Amino acid sequence: MLRNILLFCALLFVTLTAFGQSIRLTGKVEDAQHQPVPYASVALPDGSAGTATNEVGEFSLTVPALPQRLVVLSIGYVRTEVVAATAAPLTITLPASTVQLPEVVVRNPQRVVEELVQRAYAKLARHEKDTYYGKAFYRQKTRTNGTYDELSDAFYDVELTPQKVVGWELGESRYAAVAGPFHMKNFSTLMRLPTFTKRPKRGSIYLPLTPQAERWFTFTLREIQTENGRETAVIDFQPRPGIDKPAPAGTLYLDRQTAALRRQELRLRLGSMLTFTKGSQSLSDSLRLVSDFAPVADSLTRLASTRGELAIAMQYGNKPPSNTLISAYLLLYQYTGRLPGQAYGRVKHSADDLQTLQNRPYNAKFWQENEIIRASPVEEGVIRSFEGRRVFGRL
Repeated sequence: MLRNILLFCALLFVTLTAFGQSIRLTGKVEDAQHQPVPYASVALPDGSAGTATNEVGEFSLTVPALPQRLVVLSIGYVRTEVVAATAAPLTITLPASTVQLPEVVVRNPQRVVEELVQRAYAKLARHEKDTYYGKAFYRQKTRTNGTYDELSDAFYDVELTPQKVVGWELGESRYAAVAGPFHMKNFSTLMRLPTFTKRPKRGSIYLPLTPQAERWFTFTLREIQTENGRETAVIDFQPRPGIDKPAPAGTLYLDRQTAALRRQELRLRLGSMLTFTKGSQSLSDSLRLVSDFAPVADSLTRLASTRGELAIAMQYGNKPPSNTLISAYLLLYQYTGRLPGQAYGRVKHSADDLQTLQNRPYNAKFWQENEIIRASPVEEGVIRSFEGRRVFGRL
């Protein structure tokens, strides 16, 4: 369904203890205004166990013993530590990071930001052959005219470089769908868009982290975020008028001292890159991708998570327009060495996720006992509804 698309936090470092440990902590993370903080990292100080909050700031984490110290991290907030003395639900409040405007802390911000972007690209390019392995969880949902009609969850063993996910092997998974006008067979292609590219290829898009990014983008330093003496440059970018390839707008979050990439936000219209079945057409679309990167040795970072949303308004013949929202979340919940005997099959642009997951048997016991990202209340209701209609594993 997608064609001509290049395959693609510092504060979201997540690992999980082995399944089966008995002490489960639950709670929610919120800001000083008592608003939920989604996709925050909740982990043990040594990183031996951790998870991320869901869309409404809730989390569930299995720990080896109590009392237990937890570290909570999210870009834009101060690193916070709490002690869980019992298994009672926790409410954790994150103070906001200090924000300074460019003119307060930076002379000649335009020159500074362009040099910082090029340093970030150079750092990634120098380490492009570095290879990491880990375990990932992937959740994808489709909602049409406000009603969920598709949900899939999958565990993968993953091979990745600083540029992109290069290989993965599917483990336990589940797929459920009911009759709906739109099903995306390979949305994970978009979720694996690369972090950077040395030179755009035919049929690809321009990215902000490239050798000559200033030819295709304008960069603006929005602010400097300061947290415990650590500064993050928040840099907005826009494609220049008249360029010959699709290009996103968005924001880069770069460590001001080391130029390490902490977060990349992309916003893009897919337009002609989307194809539809005969008799249907796209009226409008918008894609948003947010990738967070976790610290690794020598002031480098590696992918920790990507979340994406694709909103499409479609017309089917003479029927009223239909509005579809596809959302997905890819979480690296544990980094490992290369697992013995694991092939890490190459990730293909043409991979049909829908067909692969649809053919998998539904192991209800596994999903009842193993929770990586806690389902939001809405998701829990959707899952129960799908289970009641016995639609897992078939379309």
